Amino acid sequence: MPTKVTDIIDEVIFTAVDSIYFKKYAYAWAWSIYQNNLYGHIHVINPSNRDINNLKKLQINTKGKINFSTGDFGFNLPKDKCYFASFRFLYVEKLKEFYKKVLITDVDSIIRKRISFPKEDFGFFIREPLDSKDQWYVESSKLAAGIFYINLDSTKNFNFKDAYLNNLLILKKQNQWKWMVDQHALHKVFLELEKLNEFKIKKFDSMDLCWDFKQPSIIWTGKGKRKNKSTKYLREYKKYLHGYQKTSKMSFSERLLTFINQL
Repeated sequence: MPTKVTDIIDEVIFTAVDSIYFKKYAYAWAWSIYQNNLYGHIHVINPSNRDINNLKKLQINTKGKINFSTGDFGFNLPKDKCYFASFRFLYVEKLKEFYKKVLITDVDSIIRKRISFPKEDFGFFIREPLDSKDQWYVESSKLAAGIFYINLDSTKNFNFKDAYLNNLLILKKQNQWKWMVDQHALHKVFLELEKLNEFKIKKFDSMDLCWDFKQPSIIWTGKGKRKNKSTKYLREYKKYLHGYQKTSKMSFSERLLTFINQL
């Protein structure tokens, strides 16, 4: 859990990753949050000792604006890329001791402007589904999981983690444990909340999050090959990565390892 957090922080941007994605993207993600005078929290599921040391340095170099936690919980799910993509939604309610409003993003996202957190209880990015003959991709693409919001202070009567986990387990039992299961399950939770008619729901759009890297968008997130090929995304990503490296006086060996991990 976060270290040295003495007061509950009102708003935080959160992500959860494995060790590989931490090395590749966390520094730029964290520095973009810090540079916009926001708080961030990153959870690394399977950190190495080097990762933990770098997380501590990250916390110090951002003056406590970026906090972290580590560890795994299992949840009786396969430990694969689907699990790592789903973990942040399973973990979010454990943050209620430290934060009130949590905005979840992908770690390969760049926060380009200061974010105004929603006033609603939840926030989802509902989108037009993919045009595909495969019904799995149609159903799974009705929602983008790159941004999700929950006000932990006003949603105490709804156990989000249990609802999300239950949907994951149902999909696994139906032999649908495959890529995009994280957003498929999240969309099912959205449908449950709509039926309850008890909570206010914010619907994000391309002004909030964009994977085509349009200038007005607050958050750019790297999807698939775009994050390795888009000059616009790479320019923004490197700006924040190099900004952190310079400010933190990262050693040559650490910079070299970061470069290697990007390959």
